[in-house]
Amino acid sequence: MFRSSLNSLPVLECISARVSIFVFSALIFSFESWGQSKSESLFRGQQSELPSQIVRTQEKKNNSEFIESDLGLQRPVEVKDKGFGYHLGFSSRIYHTNNAASASSGAGRESAGIWESSLNNFFLLGAYDLGGVAFSPLFSLGYSKFSHFGDDDIDVLDFDTLQFGPNAFFQFDQGWTFRAGIGVMLDFSPNNNMEKTYHQITPILAVGKGFSIGSASSSLELSIAYHVTKSNQIIDDLLDRLEIGFLWATNLQINQFQISPYFRLAYAGYANQNRDDLLGSFGLETSYLFNDLFSAHLFSGLSFRSSNDELFDFNRLDVGCGARLEAKF
Repeated sequence: MFRSSLNSLPVLECISARVSIFVFSALIFSFESWGQSKSESLFRGQQSELPSQIVRTQEKKNNSEFIESDLGLQRPVEVKDKGFGYHLGFSSRIYHTNNAASASSGAGRESAGIWESSLNNFFLLGAYDLGGVAFSPLFSLGYSKFSHFGDDDIDVLDFDTLQFGPNAFFQFDQGWTFRAGIGVMLDFSPNNNMEKTYHQITPILAVGKGFSIGSASSSLELSIAYHVTKSNQIIDDLLDRLEIGFLWATNLQINQFQISPYFRLAYAGYANQNRDDLLGSFGLETSYLFNDLFSAHLFSGLSFRSSNDELFDFNRLDVGCGARLEAKF
């Protein structure tokens, strides 16, 4: 039987990932989470299609650990005996993309460099036994800045993103998990007096399964979410959509190195337009852990969108490197 002490409670033995919202920052991201961004009228990027979390299970440890939150936490957060934990993380990375605006073709399809910096907070608000099921409330808060370079006009794509939201996480026997939450994302234009250009509210339900493949920790997650959107560039609710996603992520540690591939596939059906999208992203990150506070990494990712309206089709390849500083309390 589960006890409230985290030393015996595998609360969140694995926390899965969403590609988000929290996505989205639309435009990019991330990694990280999943939607499409706010301004598809500008084909804002989909890096948020990337996983925000890569589930990691460490069966040899008593303490539960989390990894990257929807706001971009990249490494494990150790849970304290009292069931409360806090993770503060800063990450910076620079990368090249062959399609900065995520455009289908033509003049809008330009390569560029992107400098991404993020400050993230991740809170574990206790761990509780609910009749043999481990329950933990979680809260994430983060701010990210995306700066484009390489062309005189490419900085029109620059944006800042504020992301926050609560999650309720349930851990069952044999690695099964259930997650329910709400994600909020706000985009701002740094080139226009920080005007808010887009916001998105996303309730989400997800079921996941953590398991091992040899010495690697792996997870699968099936999620369903609804994005409620508002943009100052297009009709307010034109991007409202239902999204069903599948994510596979794994993490293999070899001494100081961590190798983390991921794959995500999703269907998006739009409520206020005749449009259906198939979205996909897959990639690989290799990290070197200098110590508990600092790590460096190389990464690459390929993302695509295939729509019943060819105007929204695109593919893009991102390759780069970065570093992270983290503190766990």
